[in-house]
Amino acid sequence: MEYLANLFAAMPLGRRRSRYRQLQDDRERVGVSAPPSSDPRTSLSDAIPSAIIPIEQRVRALAVGGAPAWSRRLRKIHELREAASDELRDAWCALALRRRRDSGRFSTEWWQHAERYDFARVNELIGRHNRHFPAEVNLPMDVRTRDYVAFNGRDYRLDPLDCAWILSTYPPDLQRALGDALGAEHS
Repeated sequence: MEYLANLFAAMPLGRRRSRYRQLQDDRERVGVSAPPSSDPRTSLSDAIPSAIIPIEQRVRALAVGGAPAWSRRLRKIHELREAASDELRDAWCALALRRRRDSGRFSTEWWQHAERYDFARVNELIGRHNRHFPAEVNLPMDVRTRDYVAFNGRDYRLDPLDCAWILSTYPPDLQRALGDALGAEHS
């Protein structure tokens, strides 16, 4: 208990926040306000990379205000992407079973479905992530490239989801879709 008392001793009490900061935080909460994942294998600390934030600051932040906005946003992007992937896989398999005798029709209908699919919510969060993440985690700049240094060895930017992502993940290949659909039925 003394350890936690030492952590919170250094925190200023009654810290006032600017109206701009409050509005910014409110917008972040609205974007990520869906209920948390019920998956017992994931925890909130999985969303906070320990290489960036020392453990004392992580405990203090989680105890006072929860995970940082960028962490909640990344978690929500992951959850929305997984939900879309599950929904698309189910639609892909169902269409394959309905059109099992007509490969051309399956392909055409799957292309149309992929073009109509709406990724607006997740893509809005991805755009916000790409804009704000470098400043939120204080990524250093590379003076030669005038860009932020890679995060954990890779670019921090996330690609928006679109028709091409759907078709690369679930191609308009009837045999592959049927194999996946029939494999799921037998397991």
